[in-house]
Amino acid sequence: MFRRKREWISASEIAEYAYCPVAWYQSRMGMRPSGHMRREMRDGREMHRAAGKSLSRSHHLERLSGVLRVTGAILMIVSAIGWFVHE
Repeated sequence: MFRRKREWISASEIAEYAYCPVAWYQSRMGMRPSGHMRREMRDGREMHRAAGKSLSRSHHLERLSGVLRVTGAILMIVSAIGWFVHE
């Protein structure tokens, strides 16, 4: 019977994988960047940076929409109260 050696994955490796599975895999396989890969890695970092900015903007807009929904609900309640009072 063959037994495979159990390999442990650290928390930092999980974070690296969550950031970029390709970079994690290449690091895990012991691959080091050569000349042409350095340019691709630079491009990859730029893509990650752009995706991060987009995600950050999305979170801000989501928070803003929540504030606007609550504000709208409050205005509707105040308007309804005003309508009942003046009737």
